[in-house]
Amino acid sequence: MKTTGAKVKTKRGFKQKNKYTLEHKEKARKYYLMGLNLHEVSKLLDGCPVRTIEKWQQAEKWTEIKNLVNIQFRVKELFESGKTYQEICDLLKIGPTTVWRYIKRAKEVEKV
Repeated sequence: MKTTGAKVKTKRGFKQKNKYTLEHKEKARKYYLMGLNLHEVSKLLDGCPVRTIEKWQQAEKWTEIKNLVNIQFRVKELFESGKTYQEICDLLKIGPTTVWRYIKRAKEVEKV
C-alpha cells in the first residue's frame, strides 16, 4: 500500500486518512492518566485506532508519567497517615529530597 499525501490507495480507489488534532491527543492522554486502558480511550474518542493512541503513548512516555503521578499520590497518602519522611523513603524506594518536594507540591496545591 502506497501513501500519497493525505490519501491511501486501496483496491477500490482512494481512502481519506484520518487526521487527529492535538485536542484528540490531549484527551487521550488525560483519559489514560485517569486509569483507562487504550481500548476504552479509543471508544471515548469515537473510534480513534488503538494503534494510533499506542504510538502517542510510546512517543510521549505516558506510562512513566502515570507511574510518577501514582508515586506522588502515595507519598501524600503516607505523609497524611503519619509516616515520617524516612519511612516513606524506605517504603517507596525514593530519596528524601524527592519525598520533601512531593509533599511541598501537595501542600501548595491544597492552599490554592
